[in-house]
Parts: sequence; structure tokens; C-alpha cells
Amino acid sequence: MMLKLRKVWLKITSQWYAPTNKNYYSLKWRSRNLLLLSIVVILSISISVTAITSYKIIKGLLLNSLKEQALLKTQQGENDIDNWLAIRKTEIKTLANSPVVRSLDWSVMEPYLQSEVKRLQTFLLMSLSIPDGALINTQGGRLNVKDREFFQRSIVGETIAADPIIGRTSNQLQIQISSPIPAQTGTKPAGVLMGGIPINRVVEVISNLHQGKGSYAFALNSQGVPIAHPNTELIGTPEKAAESFLNSPNPRLAEIVQQMVAKRTNIEFAQLDGKWSYVAYTPLKEANWSVALVVPQENIESPLQALNLLATVLGGLLLVGLISAWRQVQLYEQIRDRALISSQQAHELSKTLKELQNTQAQLIHTEKMSSLGQMVAGVAHEINNPANFIHANLNHASEYSAGILDLLKLYEQTYPNPTAEISDRAQDLDIEFLAEDLPKLMASMQVGTKRIREIVLSLRNFSRLDEADMKFVDIHEGLDNALMILNHRLTATPNQPKIQIIKKYGDLPLVECYAGQLNQVFMNVLVNAIDALEEASQKRSFEALENNPNQIKLQTQIDKSSDCAIVQIYDNGIGMSQDVKQRVFDHMFTTKPVGKGIGLGMAIAYQIVVDKHAGTIEVDSTPGCGTEFTICIPLISKN
Repeated sequence: MMLKLRKVWLKITSQWYAPTNKNYYSLKWRSRNLLLLSIVVILSISISVTAITSYKIIKGLLLNSLKEQALLKTQQGENDIDNWLAIRKTEIKTLANSPVVRSLDWSVMEPYLQSEVKRLQTFLLMSLSIPDGALINTQGGRLNVKDREFFQRSIVGETIAADPIIGRTSNQLQIQISSPIPAQTGTKPAGVLMGGIPINRVVEVISNLHQGKGSYAFALNSQGVPIAHPNTELIGTPEKAAESFLNSPNPRLAEIVQQMVAKRTNIEFAQLDGKWSYVAYTPLKEANWSVALVVPQENIESPLQALNLLATVLGGLLLVGLISAWRQVQLYEQIRDRALISSQQAHELSKTLKELQNTQAQLIHTEKMSSLGQMVAGVAHEINNPANFIHANLNHASEYSAGILDLLKLYEQTYPNPTAEISDRAQDLDIEFLAEDLPKLMASMQVGTKRIREIVLSLRNFSRLDEADMKFVDIHEGLDNALMILNHRLTATPNQPKIQIIKKYGDLPLVECYAGQLNQVFMNVLVNAIDALEEASQKRSFEALENNPNQIKLQTQIDKSSDCAIVQIYDNGIGMSQDVKQRVFDHMFTTKPVGKGIGLGMAIAYQIVVDKHAGTIEVDSTPGCGTEFTICIPLISKN
């Protein structure tokens, strides 16, 4: 009986529990599927959001990197033209400061300029313009250029590269490089020296500037007129002047040209000739021109096609699930690496371009200083020969005049009663005054010739063209030579008293160095000191300058701990701010106005002291309290 009851109970309980367990497991699997679906949906949304955001970021990075490369190409072309113009400016400025050109004697200048045109093989012609605008050139042309840009700007002291024009004599499109001719007296230029050069070099650089198929470059002058363009019909001719792009019927092009004329640097997207393109433009530094590079849209954005394909594939892979998401992460990493590499390459290109600019600028300065040194040595040699001749003959002239005066006295003693005619003549000549003044006159002439010989010796010692190797020299002699050459800027003028020079020279031995280069360091530091004093003097009255005069102090001593010669040059000028003091030795950094400095003087001084002599050069300055440069040179070269 009990067994039957147990079987019935099991049968009932089994029938009740069966549907309960089935519903339990169904609910469990439904919850898990919902959780998995939620995870997939959330993950898919996250991946989608991440993918879309990543796509936009990467596209922006790649596009900016590619646009930056186009802009760098444009700047490279601009630098090529700038460096070429800088060299031409230096050549014209050097000729304008030569004694032959400063004489303003065309009969002497013409053969000299013709020989320079032949030697330089760059200029079509050279010309001389006087202040009233009258011009005469080496091709025999005579005209008035008072309306020309080069004359108007150079007659007030600028060395410029004017906008290219059709030459009135040559009938060729040419660039006019001009420089003022310093007057023998006064500050206003005595005239203008101009050299006309063909625009072929600019056209060549522009023709070689491109980025992919369909790209081209052009150059505009200060008025937006094309001076180099693949479409030669846009360039002016003697019969028809070129139209400015500022008046272009394409308003977008006119807007870009306005930015170029305003000397801005940028890259913009515009529709030109019915085709969308990127236009990268940058101004020149040596002339009021701009260079532009037009690159078709597909050339810039073609690398983005791979990114667009990736986005499409990613959308399909999202349907597959987590595996596609992982693939997306991998592709994202690859593209990010490419963007990073592109950015690094652009940075390296910019760094290399800057180094090239510094090297080219230094080469120009070195060539300029070499030419100046050769000219100084030549002038010193030419002055020294007649000065020595005069100085040597003055001794004989003094002896002869003394003998004649002694003979005259002997005649007076022997014949105390001369004839009336002799007495009248002696009275007219004032023999007594002549006998007293003639020895003084001869002595003053000897002092003058001696001074000329000292100046010539200082010039030769300063240039030291014959001393290319290291030698043991007297540093004090180099400092004194630099001061003698700069004496004209130290003396008093009607506007300000003289600059006081205070020397505290120590007992220095001879120092092993490159004498000519070290002299250039002293010259650069002293010139900066004089410039600072002159700028400070403009803010002070004449009485204040007399009570607290401008001073330059030079002190030398030996640092026994490092076996170095210490040279300290101090001025009580305007001083430097902290920002200027940190950048004073940087290439191309200057606080001087345009035309007075290009930022190479102190950079070259640093290179000479640190690189060439293994020394140090430091600056200590406070605004309004003056500046002190401390130069440390080893007594014996460490190189």
C-alpha cells in the first residue's frame, strides 16, 4: 500500500515540475541572447562612433599634411628666387659703394660697368641715375626715370629688386636691381646704380615648381600682375600691358590675389578654370612679389581614397561582429602610423629647409665679407704707396728748406744792406714769418702722413687676408684696429657728444687664433654697441648726454683656471629684454630696421668663437642698463 502511494506521488510531482523547468531554461536563454544582443549593439555603436570619429580625424590629419607639403614646395621655390635676388642685390650694392661708381664720372664708370656686366654674366646692362632722374646706361641709352619704382625707392636709400618691366632700351622683360650711391659728403645719396637682369631665372624656378600631373605655378608682382606663368599670353608685351589678377572675373581668384599682394602665406581651395584646385602661396622676402602653386584636387586628395575605401569596408565588417571590429582597429593603427610618418617627414623637410636657408644666408655673408676684405686690402695698398712716398720725401724737403733758410740768414748777415728791390720782395714774402712757420708746416705734414700710414696699417692688420691659418697674435692690437676703423662713429656730431672709450687692458700673452675672424667678432660686437648707444641717444637730450656720456668699456684679463683670454665689451646703451637676450645668437634674428641688419652678425660671431676657437661668448643685459659681452678664447688652440 505504501509503495503504491509513493509511485502516485512521484507521478504527480514529475508532471508538475516538467513545465516549470522548461520555462526556466527558456527564460534563461532569452536573457542571455538579449545580453549578447545588447553587447553586440552597444559594441557596434561604439565601433561605429569610433570609426566615424577616427575617419574624420585621420582625414583631417592626412589632408593637412598633404596641404603642408604643397605649401613647403611653394616656399622652396620662393627661397630659390630670394637667394638669387639677394646675391644680385649684394653685387649691385658692392659696385655702388666702389670708388669708381662714387666718382659719378661716366667716362670712367662706363668701361668699368661694361667689364662688370661681362664678368658677372647676369646683367643685361647697368646704368647711372642722378637725383633729377636723368639716366645713362652701358648700352648708350639716355632717358629720364623719375617715374620708375627703382629710382624713387633707391634715391631715398633702399637697395631693392623692383617689379619686372619692359626695358625702354632693351625692350625685354627685366628685373631692375638698384642701390643708392653714397655721396662723398652728406647723408643723401648722390645717385642710383641700377642693373637690369632678365627674368629667365624666375621663369625657370616657376616652371620647375609642380606637384603631380596638371599642377603649375605662377608669380605675381606687387600689383598682382603675372611676371611668370605657363600661359605666356598673360605676360605683358611692349605693345600690351598685362592685366592684374586683382581684376579677374573669377572672384575667388581675385580674393586669393589680394592675400598674395598683402604678403600672406596660406593654402586655399578654389575653382580655377572650371576645376577645383588647392592654391598654395607665399611672399618673397627680397622683393614685393608672391609665388603660388596650383595643385588639382585629386593630386592632394588621392591618398585619401584608401581611407574612403577603408570606411566602406568597415561598414560592411560591422555586420560580421567583433572580428571586423578588431580588423578595424588594426587598419586604424596602420593609417595612424602613416599619418605620423607623413607629419614627421613634413617636420624633417621644414627643418632641412631652415638649415638650408641659414647655410645660404651665411654663404652670402661670407662672400660679401671676403669681397669687402679684398677691397679694403686693395685700397689700403693703393693709399700706402703714395703715402710712403710723401712721408719719405718730407724728410728731405725739411732738410732742404732748413738749408735754404740757413743760407738766407747767412746772406742777411753778410750783406746787411740789400738793394731796394730785394728789401721790397723780402717784405712782401714776410721772410721772418715764413722762416718761423715753414718748419711747423713741414712737421704737421709729417704728422699727417704718419697718421695715414697708421690707418692703412690698421686696415691691413684688421683684414689679415694673408693669415688663413692659426697664429699667435696680440688681441689688444685687434681691438685697437677695430676701434680705429669705427672712429668715425665714435667722434662727436652736432646732435650728440662723442662716445667715450675706456680701456682696461690686462697683461695678455699672444693668443693662438684666426686673427681675421676674431677681428670680425670684435667688429660685430662693437658695431652693435654703437647702434645701441645711438638708439638710446635719440631718447636723451644733449645736456643729459654730456652729464652722463655714452661709454664703451673694453677689459681684458687671463682666466688662469681655464688658460683662456677673457675679453669683456660693455656699453651703457638701451640693453636687451629677456626674449632678445635668449635669441641674440640665432641665425636671421635681428631687432634692427629693414636695410640695417639681417641677423647674421652675432650668429657668425658665435660660430667663430665657439666652433672655430672652442671658446665661449655670453651676454649679460638688462633693459635700460646696458649690455656686456664676455668672450673667452683659449690661449692655445684646442683644435
